Amino acid sequence: MAAAWEEIRRLAADFQRAQFAEVAHRLSERNCIEIVTKLIAEKQLEVVHTLDGKEYVTPAQISREIRDELHVCGGRVNIVDLQQVINVDLLHIENRANDIVKSEKTIQLVLGQLINESYLDQLAEEINDKLQETGQVTISELCKTYDLPGDFLIQALSRRLGRIIRGQLDQENRGVIFTEAFVSRHRARIRGLFTAITRPTPVSNLISRYGFQEHLLYSVLEELVNTGRLKGTVVGGRQDKAVFVPDIYARTQSNWVDSFFKQNGYLEFDALYRLGIPDPAGYVKKRYKSTQLLFLRGACVGQEIVDQVEASVEEAISSGNWIDVATLLPSSLSVEDVGILLQQVMRSLNKNSSSLVFSDTIVVSEKFLSSCADLFSDMMQQKAEKEMKNNPVNLITEEDLKQASGLENSYANKKDKKDERRKKATEGSGSVRGGGGGNAREIKIKKTKKKGRKDADSDEESQATSTGRNKQPEFPFMSQEEIQDVLKTHMQDCPEELITELAEHLIRPLTKTYQEVVRSVFTSSTSSSGASRRQTMKDLQEEFSNLYNNIRLFEKGTKHFTDETQTNLAKHLLKTVCTDITNLIFNFLASDSMMTTENYFTITSEVRTKILGKLPEDTKGPLTKLHTSLNGKSIEDFLSCLDSAVDICGIMVKKGDKKKERQVLFQHRQALIEQLKVTEDPALVLHLTSVLLFQFSTHCMLHAPGRSVPQIINFLSGKIPEDQHSLLVKYQGLVVKQLISQTKKTEHGDGDTKDNLEEEEGADTIRKLLQEITTSIKDLVLRPRKSSVTEE
Repeated sequence: MAAAWEEIRRLAADFQRAQFAEVAHRLSERNCIEIVTKLIAEKQLEVVHTLDGKEYVTPAQISREIRDELHVCGGRVNIVDLQQVINVDLLHIENRANDIVKSEKTIQLVLGQLINESYLDQLAEEINDKLQETGQVTISELCKTYDLPGDFLIQALSRRLGRIIRGQLDQENRGVIFTEAFVSRHRARIRGLFTAITRPTPVSNLISRYGFQEHLLYSVLEELVNTGRLKGTVVGGRQDKAVFVPDIYARTQSNWVDSFFKQNGYLEFDALYRLGIPDPAGYVKKRYKSTQLLFLRGACVGQEIVDQVEASVEEAISSGNWIDVATLLPSSLSVEDVGILLQQVMRSLNKNSSSLVFSDTIVVSEKFLSSCADLFSDMMQQKAEKEMKNNPVNLITEEDLKQASGLENSYANKKDKKDERRKKATEGSGSVRGGGGGNAREIKIKKTKKKGRKDADSDEESQATSTGRNKQPEFPFMSQEEIQDVLKTHMQDCPEELITELAEHLIRPLTKTYQEVVRSVFTSSTSSSGASRRQTMKDLQEEFSNLYNNIRLFEKGTKHFTDETQTNLAKHLLKTVCTDITNLIFNFLASDSMMTTENYFTITSEVRTKILGKLPEDTKGPLTKLHTSLNGKSIEDFLSCLDSAVDICGIMVKKGDKKKERQVLFQHRQALIEQLKVTEDPALVLHLTSVLLFQFSTHCMLHAPGRSVPQIINFLSGKIPEDQHSLLVKYQGLVVKQLISQTKKTEHGDGDTKDNLEEEEGADTIRKLLQEITTSIKDLVLRPRKSSVTEE
């Protein structure tokens, strides 16, 4: 032992001498830094610079200092705080902290903080003390207190339940920890509170009033109800609308519901709701599973009431009467519910074909409706006969005029294209009409359907006239108010709403039936005498033939003029005589559609358009072309369309021969001469004299407007003696001056000015000259006729 101590003393003396001995070679600080840097670069040395750059620290030393600091801080330290203590970069501290967590299971890194098991045990002890004091703690409060995440706390505390923490975690709500004493205390409070309840009570009200923990209350309440400790049920589950219904109340409630349903045969949902049943429909379905019920919107009814309604409805239908189902049902049922019940009854009876439902609750049989309609039969006949007597003409309404105006515009837009087509069709068919009646013949054409006769414009015309497709005139029978008055008179026991809906239902079929009655009366009146019908047809054909031959003769007269004058004469002829013959045809066809007029000259373009809308499709096409041709410029086109229209009407046309033409010319000349004898109007005298001189010169009739008189006088130059022509031109000049004087007088009015006096004097002079020459002008025609220049 002494030798050992001697050896130790000797070594200590050697160490002391070595320390105090003078060093021959020393390294500078720079050399040391270079050496360490070289070793670090060659990875022979692993050290870390401190933040101030004066020291090197090994990783092991960093780990050791982290553990020491964690122990000093009580088991929980923030990594950011370690940087200031250890004096190295934060990155090195984080790396060493991660290595420590991986190597030691008792240390965890949570939200940038190192926490060891000792801290968690200390935390669990603190929480246990608080739990024993309050009876429950919530994880959310602990998160705020200890600044730790909830999942980490639940995981850490769950491992210490029963060991350090004397309590349990709520399985329904894992965010609460409570003690057995707390649960027992709450169970006792819940048991006492719910035992004292005698009426349905919302659970949410009890939670807010007595401060129960919601999930714990529902768990304990469910347990107490299932074990039979509490007599009652929870309706609505674990929701805000959950209601606890004690058995004593449920029994009383069920007894009332059963008694009411047994006595009345129905249950009203509002009444059940007032009893405290939050879901009346579900309650009834659950309680009366085996009972056949009909569920309505606000109530449910038993099969007895349904059977009673079915029997009453079936009896009313079979007896041809009506019944108000609402009178058979409880007054508490709404109209909507009664309607649903009635629809169900009608489906089960399958009586929809023999009855109708009015006002949602009244069933009316078809027999009853027929009897109501029969009340108006005599009235229809009397009204139809009266209407035929007082109003034999049925043509235009304002709506039809508007429709006709639009239709005519559509034809006017297509006029030019159609004129070109007609011209080509006429030239292609070889039916160009020449003047004269040399081909005198009698044609009788039957009324047939021309299926293959379709021009290029038939599609356009059918579209343009589709708006009035076979529409018959509408004769009003009675207004709805008048029908109601008649029904009230004959059915005094019917309610007001039924009368109103019956009138609304009957007005259309009654009006339709009335149309048939009016047509029947009209047909019987027009076809009462076959002889008169034949006489009417004979007169029509005679008048048509006269007009037709006049048009042909007038057309010959227009051929003597130039193109422009000829066009103006043709337009005038289309607007007058051609329009008359067209109106004659339209009036004849209109009688078949219950439309007629005594004087066809009054028919206008709008009336013809309306009549077209009433005609059948096979008749409408040719008549539409005839109507449109009146707006053209060619008599040939009009006559071509007229032949097609004659085919449809079945009119026999007697075309004149030479003898007939001479008679017509003579009669026409005599009529003009008679008119000339009695007239004293200078303008009319000039007009008649010009036309008669034209006929004397050309042996052709002429139908000309007043504005064409100058052209006629120019034409007569060379056709009559020069002195007669000069007299005619002079008379024409005086007539023109007189017309200008009259126009000025009309514009300026009467007055005493000097200009007006001079104008009046001039007018008197013209009037005197006209009176002097008028007789001479008339004599050109009335005196024995001299030979014209061209007659030789």
